[in-house]
Amino acid sequence: MGSNGCILPDRIENGGGGPFVGNLSFYHFNMIVSGACTAIVLVLTFGLMGRHAMRMSNPKEQIKIMRVVNMIPSYQVLSFISICLPNSYIYLQGFTEVFQGIALYSFLMLLCDFLAPTDQSKMEFFSSLEVKRQWHPKKKRNGVAFLNLTWWSVLQYPIITWVTAVAQVVTQLTHKYCLSSNSPQFSHVWLTVGTSLSTSIAVNAIIQFYVNMKGYMKEHHPLTKLLAFKLIVGLVILEKILFLILEGTEVLQESGTLTYVDVMMGLPEMIICVQMVPLSLLVLYAYPTKPYEIPQTSRSLPLRPQEYQALGSDGDEETLMNGFQKRYQGGWLGLHAWAAYLNPLGLFLDVISAHKMISKARALK
Repeated sequence: MGSNGCILPDRIENGGGGPFVGNLSFYHFNMIVSGACTAIVLVLTFGLMGRHAMRMSNPKEQIKIMRVVNMIPSYQVLSFISICLPNSYIYLQGFTEVFQGIALYSFLMLLCDFLAPTDQSKMEFFSSLEVKRQWHPKKKRNGVAFLNLTWWSVLQYPIITWVTAVAQVVTQLTHKYCLSSNSPQFSHVWLTVGTSLSTSIAVNAIIQFYVNMKGYMKEHHPLTKLLAFKLIVGLVILEKILFLILEGTEVLQESGTLTYVDVMMGLPEMIICVQMVPLSLLVLYAYPTKPYEIPQTSRSLPLRPQEYQALGSDGDEETLMNGFQKRYQGGWLGLHAWAAYLNPLGLFLDVISAHKMISKARALK
């Protein structure tokens, strides 16, 4: 029994449980399967991010792609640690949402770069648009107001999830969280509701943005990129709801082979670890490095800085514009690219830059 009446112990340990496969308990079987899946996911995703880092011809877009792809290994590693060290589950669970929020925001800004590569061109592009309102299709909103609404709707997600993740850690340390209870006296239900609302607002904003803008960026295959992202987020949310229902109706209970910790944490996290393997393959397909690769012969020609554009060379394949000589800017082994990607100040400056651009566009409008 935990503190303040919570049925979950303050310190969670996975002990007991009969043989599940051979002489292995479910806990040890879970660690083996999830560990193997984690190794595969890390090789696939960091391999893709490494290729983008070493073939970084367009830093603005490719850094954002690395942030989007990073959601998968982040989910995977935090889930695997939670399986191996059940007591860490409550402290780490909220931070998976933070990485998801950063990835969602980066995805929105990546779509904006597809539409217009520079701040000036973004201002001109959105100023020329009129977009149907979601709840009143007969009424229209100017493109700058639509961008501003979408930007704030998505930006609030990483901010809210960071606040709730820290609050989850603090309330757990003060014995006021209680993962196993939905009683209003504990913070679990309130933080869950807050995160769910934030997620719904951000995901809805992204979908509306895609629906209204898809016709302007067909050559970038935005649907494939959106599906790769949405499947990850959607499956995790769906599974959380499903496990809440199963636990609430007492369909899923501890048994001779499954402990309480296996049911509450081990099984849900194992499913996440396993499903991230095929989702990693989908992300490899959705965010290839080929559009950013420069032919070997072009690298020796004089550099002429030009904006990246997507043109169909064989129907709908993304390529660099013919005659525009560029060079890779990731540095040796992509170290400069990795440094830029890992620099939290870079993400903060990107947010400030986007805010200034939207504010200027609104003022001009």
